[in-house]
Parts: sequence; structure tokens; C-alpha cells
Amino acid sequence: MSEVRRPSSSLILCYLPLLGVIPLFLSGSTREVRWHARNGLLLFGGVVLVGVLATLVGLVLPSLSCLYGIGMFFVGVIYVVIVILAIVKALSGERLIFPGLSRYADRG
Repeated sequence: MSEVRRPSSSLILCYLPLLGVIPLFLSGSTREVRWHARNGLLLFGGVVLVGVLATLVGLVLPSLSCLYGIGMFFVGVIYVVIVILAIVKALSGERLIFPGLSRYADRG
């Protein structure tokens, strides 16, 4: 009896910054792997957007620019924790839904 093998390496790649493009465009990727790839890229895009907005706030209000480093440190730590949780859930066959972002992963 043959055992069904899950694409675990593809699921891990899905949540690594910018490497989620690889399983997204591989022809052998399943629908589930492509969903996780889109979800991981949307999450990374959200972090980039927060960084850009924080930079703009620092440019407009120089008195708040000293908080940029502290704020981005916490955003980075939260991002790493969420990515680890998402990878663990993906490897167990579940989905980690991000409010406001994951609904766009279903499109496509």
C-alpha cells in the first residue's frame, strides 16, 4: 500500500519571504500549496506595507522617527512568530487565516 506524501518542502517555502513565488508557479503544485503560497506572499506584503507606512510617518513627523526602529523590531518578531505558526499549521494540513489578508488568497 503506497503512502500519500505531502509536499512539506513546498509548504515551508510558501511562508518564506519572496520564496513563496516558487511553489506558486510550479506546475506540479496542488491547489492547497498555491493557496499557502499566496497567503504567505500576502502576509509578507502586509509587513512591507507597514514598513513603508512607518517610513512615511517618520518622514512627515520627524519627532516620531525614533520609534521606527522599535516598531519595526516588534513587527519583525510578530511576523516570525506568525510565519512559524503558519508553517506548523500548513504541515498538519490546516490553514492559518489572517484577518483581512487571507480572503485574497482564495482568489486565483
